[in-house]
Amino acid sequence: MALRPALRPGAPLLRRDATHLQVGTSPGIVLADRPGLLAFLRLLDGARDLARLEVLAHERVPELQDDVTDLVSRLLAAGAVVDTSAARPRGAYELAVGGDPAAAELVDATRSILSASGLHHLDSTEPDLLVLVSCGEPARAVFEHAALWDVTHLPVVIDEDRVRIGPLVRPGRTPGLCCHDLHRADFDPAWPALLHQLGAISVTAGGLAATTAHAAAVEVAAEIIDHLDGRPPRTIGHCLLVGPRHDERIVRPVPFHPRCTCDLLRAA
Repeated sequence: MALRPALRPGAPLLRRDATHLQVGTSPGIVLADRPGLLAFLRLLDGARDLARLEVLAHERVPELQDDVTDLVSRLLAAGAVVDTSAARPRGAYELAVGGDPAAAELVDATRSILSASGLHHLDSTEPDLLVLVSCGEPARAVFEHAALWDVTHLPVVIDEDRVRIGPLVRPGRTPGLCCHDLHRADFDPAWPALLHQLGAISVTAGGLAATTAHAAAVEVAAEIIDHLDGRPPRTIGHCLLVGPRHDERIVRPVPFHPRCTCDLLRAA
């Protein structure tokens, strides 16, 4: 796919002084100015590839002496410019983000953040990512079906006064919820019996502070966006615990369990 350079998203293009330009203010990238550079930078909108930029630079910015390919490479290395060619538009992703009625506050807050981030297909029947929020431990069948159909999924559990996010599961490639349960059973042999009961009873979210619920929604949305944008989510092979206070975070590893079938899939 052809390189399509664009100025760093959200970064204003400014004149710093008579001999320097600046891209952004956080803290900003300073560029030595020369004839034609400012006009060329204004051409970088992410819609034009290098071949088209070379033509436009010749037509509209004849005073620019730099080789376009070399100039763009240096701007990319400096962080002033990004390549938009590999980015899949967020609006193209299909998600299924839901939960049980008792988890509605956390679900609604998460969906609001995702919508504001450009993700609008949140109720797909054929999702790229399934996110299920439950108040208390959910029945495992829905995640087992997701793994069977190779659907990436993220369990989110309101556990009394905190929220457990993850692990984010890419079936056959990363540890799954079964690994989590087997590891927990290793240090608590009664966990399978408790889990069977927890998956069959209704639990309310009365112990979760509203501020913690909204903090957890931010973290859930961040994991989803990182996954879709190609960055490694923290919850791959881990669980992220939010709470009891809104600013408390604990990360717990969830490695492959030797008795789990997802580890067998990885070996295959």
